[in-house]
Amino acid sequence: MRYQWAVRRLSFLFALLAISSYEAGAQKSSGPATTAPSPTRPVGPTNPTVTPGSPSIIPPPGSPTRPLFFDGRVQFDDGTSPSIEVRIERVCGGTPYMQAHTDSRGNFSFQLGMNSQVDADASEASPLAPNGVRSSGNPMGMNRLSSTNNMFGCEIRAVYPGYRSDVFAVPQNNYDTEGVHVGTLVLHRLSAVQGTTLSLTTALAPKKAQKDYEKGLSLARKGDFEAAEKHFASATEAYPKYAIAWYALGEVAQREGRAEAARQAFQSAIGADSRYVSPYDQLAYLSGQEGKWQETADYSRKALDLNPVEFPSSYWYNALSNYHLQHMAEAEKSARELIKLDTGHRFPQAENMLGNICLQKGDTVQASEHLRAYLALNPKAQDAESVRHLLDRLDAANRASAK
Repeated sequence: MRYQWAVRRLSFLFALLAISSYEAGAQKSSGPATTAPSPTRPVGPTNPTVTPGSPSIIPPPGSPTRPLFFDGRVQFDDGTSPSIEVRIERVCGGTPYMQAHTDSRGNFSFQLGMNSQVDADASEASPLAPNGVRSSGNPMGMNRLSSTNNMFGCEIRAVYPGYRSDVFAVPQNNYDTEGVHVGTLVLHRLSAVQGTTLSLTTALAPKKAQKDYEKGLSLARKGDFEAAEKHFASATEAYPKYAIAWYALGEVAQREGRAEAARQAFQSAIGADSRYVSPYDQLAYLSGQEGKWQETADYSRKALDLNPVEFPSSYWYNALSNYHLQHMAEAEKSARELIKLDTGHRFPQAENMLGNICLQKGDTVQASEHLRAYLALNPKAQDAESVRHLLDRLDAANRASAK
């Protein structure tokens, strides 16, 4: 059976992770023909050019200026609500800024820029931010902001000792008139997390390297990527272990379509800090673009081994690569783990993939359930019509077998 993958062009400069077609191999389904899960990179609601879980330095064109309100709630991974206040942070360019605390029921709300001095231990109050970068001018802190300017790459998270939070990528457009609804941020108990989203080598960077890195961030947010790249390179020359500067170099190169330069920079970031997870996630992505599915599987598995909580994108890359490699058990396992982790439903393709896997196993009932979930999450998908036709046939077959 031959599956035709859909190809989408993502915004900004590059079209990503699109494969023209692939053979399903020797395993032929005995059931009705299906549409394969889309390989197009699943993205968050607002951040199409970066992987969820990985910080970004790339600004969008023409961000609107208006007051921006947020609301949401926090709960633990066992379904309970916190009985004490939980800190809510906005993370921009890898640097956190305290915004609010939850109430007694786990709910929170705030207006952007209004709560920068709520807590004495907020990161803005410290001369050295938690990621080890001294802030000169607070590049993305927006201490006085009540607008959406420069919010590209920013995320909202909860902070509670012993737990890691889901993150919410801040939208850049199409805001609800009543504000931005973050939804539920789930706090996951840290039991198997060895890797980090911030490099532990950052705090050791000398002052000159820090200044170059910060200047690079400032230039990148203004759209001057050529000049930004020079400062990031200078930072790595001054401090070769500066993993986040190597990562920034990789992101700039990736944005400009220089895949090999991006790959080398991400590998250098790993060489500087082997427990810094974001470069593994991006290398899995680059390998998937090139159809190097074993590399994609290896890099995504390394990311998940280090941090199975904060990188849902790596679950998708792992599921997709194993699907291509015809390792269906591994693909199914990663897709199911992704669905449990993806509380924001940013990866509806996982449901499509599980529907196809169940169909290949002859489980038409489970296949129908997953395909129906896929359509509910992504009703305007490019393949929605063909999936609906398939569902009609599966439902008819299931009714007939039930008689």
